[in-house]
Parts: sequence; C-alpha cells; structure tokens
Amino acid sequence: MPANPNWARWIFASVAYVLKECATNANLAVLVEHLDERSAAFMDATDRVEIRITGPFSQELSKGYFRLYVDVNVLLESRYDGAIKNANDILVNAGLFQNAMDSPIPVWNYGNQVGDYVDGNTATQVFLGCLEPRPGNSDSIRVLHFGQAPPPDKMKSSMVDARYVLYIDCTDTDPD
Repeated sequence: MPANPNWARWIFASVAYVLKECATNANLAVLVEHLDERSAAFMDATDRVEIRITGPFSQELSKGYFRLYVDVNVLLESRYDGAIKNANDILVNAGLFQNAMDSPIPVWNYGNQVGDYVDGNTATQVFLGCLEPRPGNSDSIRVLHFGQAPPPDKMKSSMVDARYVLYIDCTDTDPD
C-alpha cells in the first residue's frame, strides 16, 4: 500500500497553521516558505520569522502502518534598532517557538482540495494524529544562534530546529 498522496499537503498545512499562529500571537512578521510571498513589508520588519517544513519522509513499517518523519526549521531574525530595541527579543521569540514546537502538533486534513476539511463543517474534518518530537533523539528540538550576520545589516539570526515523527495506521480506517 503506498503512502496517501494527501499526507504531505495536510502535514504542511497543519504545521504552518500552528507555527504561523505562534508568530501572529507574538506580533512577528511571518513567512511560510512555499506558501507566502516574500514582501517588502516582511523584509523591512524589525523582527521576522521564516518557517520551513521538510517532508514527510514515509516508510511503511508493515502492511498499512506508516512512520512519517517531518523536519521543521523556524528562522528568527531581529534587527538592532538602537536603544529602543531590547537585545533579548530574539531570545524571547526563540523560546516561544521552542515551547510551541516541543508540544505535539495535531495533523488535520487542512487544504483546499476535494476531500479536505470544509471550514465550519466538522463532518468533513479528519484527524490523522499528532506530530511528536522524535523520541530517543536528544536534539529533537534545538535552538541555534548565529549572531550578527551579515554584519552590515545589523541583523541577528537564530533558529529553532525540530524533528518530528507521526505514525499512521491505515489497517482499520482509511484517513483520506
């Protein structure tokens, strides 16, 4: 049995939804790669977030039982703005994303294709499971700091990097 062709789209949309909400709640300019345009307003923002979602990487472990790996990177950038700017803002924002990414991320059939969730119609909503930080992996959720790069722009960069796993059992039900 092959992997469901909708899983990649549903996982992407579910992760994007959760992390974009985290950025919006923190009043950060946000861009999800492959979804949003890199606008001038985004590039001019003092604090901004870029979300990258890679995967899923699927493996059928037994007939109808799949393991999917997903990697997520959140790039945080913060411009030095003199005395009016708190130098620790980027660290606060990294902590917000580390917290959000260290929690399970529910995967729903979000999208705009036939068979996807229709907003307001819960009968069309399908829950696939939760992306969980990969167990036994000491660096499932990491915060990395790059400092000021490139120096002329006076921009600091940090990244929150996460590795997830999701198991889907298609033997009892068909989640498409």
